[in-house]
Amino acid sequence: MKSASVLRAELRSEIRSVRFRVLATLLVFMAVGLMVSGAVTYAAQLRSLDDRVNEELQQPRKNLNALVQPAPGPGFRSLDELFTLFLRSETPGGHESLITLIRDGNTILPGGQQATNLGSLAIREQIWAWSRPDRTVVQDTVIDGREVRLSITPVKLQGKPQEGLLVVANEIGRQRDQIVNSMWTYALAALVTLAIAGFMGYVFIGRLLSPIRRLREATQNTTFEDLTKRVDVTGSTDDVAQLAMNFNHMLERLESGFENQRRFVHDAGHELRTPMTVIRGYLELLRAGDPEDVDQTRILLLDELDRMQVLVEDLLILARSGRPDFVSPEWIEADIFLENILNRIKVFAPRRWELEAKPGGLIRADRHRLMQALEQLAVNAVRHTAETDRISIGAAWAKNDDGGAPLGARPHQSTDLEIWVSDTGTGIPAEDHERIFERFAKGRNAAGSSEGSGLGLSIVKAIAEAHGGTVRLESTVGQGSRFVLTIPAGGGDSAEEDSPGAAKRAAGPHAKSRLTKPSSGTAVLSGHGGSL
Repeated sequence: MKSASVLRAELRSEIRSVRFRVLATLLVFMAVGLMVSGAVTYAAQLRSLDDRVNEELQQPRKNLNALVQPAPGPGFRSLDELFTLFLRSETPGGHESLITLIRDGNTILPGGQQATNLGSLAIREQIWAWSRPDRTVVQDTVIDGREVRLSITPVKLQGKPQEGLLVVANEIGRQRDQIVNSMWTYALAALVTLAIAGFMGYVFIGRLLSPIRRLREATQNTTFEDLTKRVDVTGSTDDVAQLAMNFNHMLERLESGFENQRRFVHDAGHELRTPMTVIRGYLELLRAGDPEDVDQTRILLLDELDRMQVLVEDLLILARSGRPDFVSPEWIEADIFLENILNRIKVFAPRRWELEAKPGGLIRADRHRLMQALEQLAVNAVRHTAETDRISIGAAWAKNDDGGAPLGARPHQSTDLEIWVSDTGTGIPAEDHERIFERFAKGRNAAGSSEGSGLGLSIVKAIAEAHGGTVRLESTVGQGSRFVLTIPAGGGDSAEEDSPGAAKRAAGPHAKSRLTKPSSGTAVLSGHGGSL
């Protein structure tokens, strides 16, 4: 059972919530709209009632005028004869009453029960007091506690001295009361409508804003140590749900960034410990008085420092691979790029280097990163081949899952470029095909090798994924290996750019290129390049 203070705190929190404020605003506007609508309807009904009652009051007078119009034959001899004939043919409505008065003469009433009693002496005297000999008088009064509107019309026969009155009464007060009662009914219905709308609005606004509530809970539970919290988003696609999805994407990016940072710190601490231990051992065993020992130790220390520098550089590459600016795509002439990379890698070691296939056309990719990946694959191939083995590179356009062009056809937006580095070396066991792309992993046939730290193929995989592509391995032990980089033709960028490269690409894969051939230079390779 919650205490009163807890309930008050929850009530204050609910009143201050967006849900309550949105609902209250909607209900206020709805209530104002219903009030204005009711007031306008009430005024319109009263005006309509006045117009209708005035029209009903005039109708008996018009009927009487029609009755006394000149006609063949003798006219009415007296007002008694006229009024008697008139009242026989006139039937009052439900709220109407009729009476005819003759000064110093008879008072004539229609037969049957009437809505208003006009026959009392006091009322008749008051009617004579209100009457005017030259016009009809409309007068509101109260008779027997009920509001009545009277129409008093003077009547005289031509050539006759008698004076008479035609009095028509309409109980307008009772009809007004009916309108007032209908407005009370409208007010009650409006309150019920507001109550139902408030309940339904509370439920639906709660559902609509539920991603915001879950977003608030997620932000409260998100800490530096735990970035795994996510906001549950249903199938809705509105702005609020989109906000929650954007928040989830932001957390994913933050989690990826922190994970990369943790991995970098862990890897650096783990991998740098060995060379630092080696350096410490060399220094402890150093004989300062022996120049030859000092010189040898200096060479060994510099070698270890070089290894540490290369390791740090590779770790930095992997740490930056998740950043949006890790790759800077540009349009590259595929054939020239392959020729350039072959010229760079064939100096690594004496092998039978070959350019196996040229695809033609343009590829949108980061020239530096793609060259870095292929150089890593080449270094890896050199380590596991002999001088008589063949190492070849090549590329071809291939159909992707979106139904692109067949192999070797003209590239377009749904086409991938496959770039491979193959060799006829020792090959890689099938059970290592996936594992060697992990950090610091080495194949079984390289377990005894001191070269490389196992980051080379991880870097290749990171570069391929940064381009929106993949890397795969085809290998048989004793026959060689084939690493294939699959890069989308647009480099993962779906927007066609208005550039010379885009125009060149539209001209087809075998169009002549005028792109400038990149200047040759010394490749900066990690000493442990491949992971095998």
